[in-house]
Amino acid sequence: MLKAKRWIISKYNSLYLKIFLSFLATCVLFFAGLFLFWNYYFTDLFYKDKIELLEKRNVEVTRLMNSVQDGTITTRELKYTIRILARSINGQVWLVDDKGNILNGSSDSEGRGIPKQMDALFIDGLHGHSGYGMVALTTPDGRNVNLFTYHAPSQLNGQPIVIVLHFPAGDISEAISAVRVNIMVPLLFSLLAVGFILFIISRKLAGPLQQMNRAALELAHGDFTTRVPITSQDEVGQLAASFNFMVEQLEEWEGNRQEFLTNVSHELRSPLTTLRGFIVAMNDKVIPEDKYSHYLRICDQEVQRLQRLVTDLLDLAQIQNGVDVFRMRPVNMAETLEDSLELLKAPIALKQISLHLILPDPLKEPGHVQLDPDRFAQIVQNLIYNSLKFTPEGGTLTVALEIQEKEVILYIRDTGTGMTEAELDRIWDRFYKADEARTSRSDVATGTGLGLTIVKHLVTGMQGTIQAHSRVGEGTEFRVAFPRISSAIHNFFTS
Repeated sequence: MLKAKRWIISKYNSLYLKIFLSFLATCVLFFAGLFLFWNYYFTDLFYKDKIELLEKRNVEVTRLMNSVQDGTITTRELKYTIRILARSINGQVWLVDDKGNILNGSSDSEGRGIPKQMDALFIDGLHGHSGYGMVALTTPDGRNVNLFTYHAPSQLNGQPIVIVLHFPAGDISEAISAVRVNIMVPLLFSLLAVGFILFIISRKLAGPLQQMNRAALELAHGDFTTRVPITSQDEVGQLAASFNFMVEQLEEWEGNRQEFLTNVSHELRSPLTTLRGFIVAMNDKVIPEDKYSHYLRICDQEVQRLQRLVTDLLDLAQIQNGVDVFRMRPVNMAETLEDSLELLKAPIALKQISLHLILPDPLKEPGHVQLDPDRFAQIVQNLIYNSLKFTPEGGTLTVALEIQEKEVILYIRDTGTGMTEAELDRIWDRFYKADEARTSRSDVATGTGLGLTIVKHLVTGMQGTIQAHSRVGEGTEFRVAFPRISSAIHNFFTS
């Protein structure tokens, strides 16, 4: 019983059932309104025709009475003519005096009083009003008969009378019933056809949504292979395509996450394994005491490598998460570049590499950009250290600044070992390291593989662009461009 109740509730909460029932209810109301309209229309039409017919017959009866009063026809001829008129309406015609007795008519009821059920119409006629109504009579054999009755005031020989015309309403009822059947049957078949079409449409609309619901549940359980079939190009089909695109992105992000965790584990495991090996060896006296200082320096290098890795990871996480890492303001890019290079001249000179700095003409309008000076210095530092790593002693490092109409471009070129196309495509990936065999010196500290990734995010975070070009054996060039702002804007913010 409980399962059945849950099944009913789940079906009631089904979207396609709600859509189906909503449209079906709308169609039922529409068809019901249509049926009531046509029923009223044809009912009024039939009765209107009968009323017009009775009014015409009333006019003819009035003319006959005038002829009787003029002596043109006799009372016998009047009675005969009234019977003919009564047959034309398939009913009876009575001339009723002010006492309620039938003076003349199409039946053999002369001298008798009219049925009490007609008293209200009769009194209304005596007051000079004409009208019509339905009168229910009981026949001597016990049958109930509805008479459609029309009454109108008149005079005969100076005495007020009421002309009463009536006929059984069964003829009209049968005609109206036939019309109702002719209206109702097509409407019912139309409703069934519309209901079937609505059922198909509601299933078609709700089907992809149900599939997306099942796919979302599978996705929540870690199944990134699930997809929703796209069966149309409408809004539902576009929603299914967007869902599939979202799953593909999540699958890609999950792969990147797994790769990131693997790389982090590897990068942390290597120095930790080295440190533990040396510590155990020194504790076990495997390493002579006179060699301690040498191996302690190696341990210190590994600790520094771990520090750099943790610092870079935290820095990259802040940049990617959009944490408040930028302090943007208008700066003169040439001045900021010179300040950044001032701290790098010592390591460049230590490696015996020639530094060529090419700046725009100071007499021309300076190149102002909107950026964070500290983060810009970090970009320059990472790119310079990357070039130093792959540039041999005696090489050349060129730093150039170009001011264009809409942007200011920084070039950093080296004469190092260069990179292949395959390596160039992956230099922005986290933890990617170029071939260590091509580094210029063996004593250069091993990088974390995050430097260029951080550079990429920093540049894009400050609305800039970065590109790299390289040829094996010739060197590498990095191109960093930032949107240029006018000097007026720079002066406004700095004043």
